[in-house]
Amino acid sequence: MATKEFDANSKAHHALLQALYDGDIARIIHCKPANEIRSHLVITHERTSEVKRGKIDLFNSQYENFVMNEEESIDDMIIKITKITNGFTSLGDR
Repeated sequence: MATKEFDANSKAHHALLQALYDGDIARIIHCKPANEIRSHLVITHERTSEVKRGKIDLFNSQYENFVMNEEESIDDMIIKITKITNGFTSLGDR
């Protein structure tokens, strides 16, 4: 690896490690190139299109079947619908 490439990879590797949680660091510590870290994180956090589609389908189902149960408070119901809408938002679907 050329010196410029090595320096760029080292900087990217360091930046990624600084931005990650301890749990994520444990998953990628064996990765050397920064692009390998990125690829591993994408897979780990299930951002592949098939899994993303499955999650969107799950949130759609939860939304379509959303009801307030008798034992739920208004706050519980709001939390439940917020989790569904946040799920859509995090996946970039709504």
